[in-house]
Amino acid sequence: MKFASLFIFNILLISVVTQNINAQSFGAHWKCDYSTWDDEPNSIGYNTISVATISENIFVALARRGTNSTSYLVGYSNADSAKGRMGYYAYAPAGYEMSWVNGFDFVSMLEAYDIAATPDSLIYVANNDADRNILVFKMTQDSIVSTGYRMTTKATGLWGIDVDFSGRVYVTQPGDSVTKGQILIYKSIQEDGNWGILSDTPPVYTITLPDPGEIRGVTVNTKGTLIYASNYTNKKIYCYTGSPSTGYSLYSGFNFTLTDTKVASDNSILTPGPWGLKYMNQKNILFMTAAMDFKGGVGYEYGKIFEINPNTGAILDTIDVAQWNYDKTGSYQTRGGNGTTPGNASGYTSVYNVDYDQNFNIYSQSYYGWAVDKWTYNGTLPTVPVTITSVIKTNTKTPSDFSLLQNYPNPFNPSTTIEFSVKSESEISLAIYSVTGELVTEVIKNRVFQNGTYKVTLDASRLASGAYFYTLKTKNNQYSKKMIVLK
Repeated sequence: MKFASLFIFNILLISVVTQNINAQSFGAHWKCDYSTWDDEPNSIGYNTISVATISENIFVALARRGTNSTSYLVGYSNADSAKGRMGYYAYAPAGYEMSWVNGFDFVSMLEAYDIAATPDSLIYVANNDADRNILVFKMTQDSIVSTGYRMTTKATGLWGIDVDFSGRVYVTQPGDSVTKGQILIYKSIQEDGNWGILSDTPPVYTITLPDPGEIRGVTVNTKGTLIYASNYTNKKIYCYTGSPSTGYSLYSGFNFTLTDTKVASDNSILTPGPWGLKYMNQKNILFMTAAMDFKGGVGYEYGKIFEINPNTGAILDTIDVAQWNYDKTGSYQTRGGNGTTPGNASGYTSVYNVDYDQNFNIYSQSYYGWAVDKWTYNGTLPTVPVTITSVIKTNTKTPSDFSLLQNYPNPFNPSTTIEFSVKSESEISLAIYSVTGELVTEVIKNRVFQNGTYKVTLDASRLASGAYFYTLKTKNNQYSKKMIVLK
């Protein structure tokens, strides 16, 4: 059998508008450390559609039986390919489903596509029962149990889910080819006492995506100030900035459209879409899985995990999961030893979701391989500086003119707010200059804004005390005001 390391292109960082097979390597490569057996005593037992990581080698797999819409969770602790599974699960259980139970309150797990985990071992499920509940379980030392928490969304459907550091929950209502999807944001269990009691609090904020399509993935940074969502239908990823308390705006500086294709062995053209997303905090890398839509056969010949610059949407690196499986097994759809050999390839590439642990290892799943894969990096992952500036729209009414207001507070240390108004759709730049006219920093660079009033928070912690000018530029106008940093 030919052994090949994971194929990663080693070229300079390029624009996302080119073919996605071109990607810059970080200078090392990824390898699959292990893939859980598709056999007793370590099997998940059915199609595995998502994975949520609590810490290294401690994770939860989400199984889905599409033929009768049932779902269940399988926990792993101290896992590798051959061990770690908690409890016993019959192999290919006919009609088995897990239920969330709290006293006389009972909800069946049905058609769940995604889960999210928190460091305190809570597992959030985007469930598709009649009321579209967000169900909360907890992973104990030896099993997964129901908590007293759930939230009824009354959505038309749920797909992706993520949780920020404060416990706020973000779920996607998918949409379709003619309907725009949404991101629904809910307060944390600590903030909202209705979790598990009335269970019917409306979202604290709802984002309607700009295009129709099925919104499958969602992920946020720790503070919930950056949100990313994937549209499988039109193959885009969107970036939003803001906060649940002040609202969100679409960040035009981030642009990603998946253009990757593959000629399959039967000469058909595979056109995958972006699926699961995960924002790796500390490193500030956006991970995205790309795969065919529940397609076996030649569909196994494509499956990748992309690492993406969170500021621009440019591809930084690529894990070619399908190529890895082929190199390890000699085929795109096989795994020997009744699903146990090799121990580091799931064999049937169908990578739909992704997560990571505290040591920056990556966990993905194989839907048709019924397995979870752990990927390790043989170098040190770089940290990508976040340069996105959050701009919040405060007023949707059309202003009578362009304007730049005085920053407040002023003098200030270390942050201040700058407000400006846009009369009609315009390309805007906002920059800070020294009193001698030298450019200090660009807060906004050539971003298109619709009419309305906006505010941006400037962090001047790196600036020395003194006077500065901030300047707003449009195609035909320029406005400047003075501000004072006082430390």
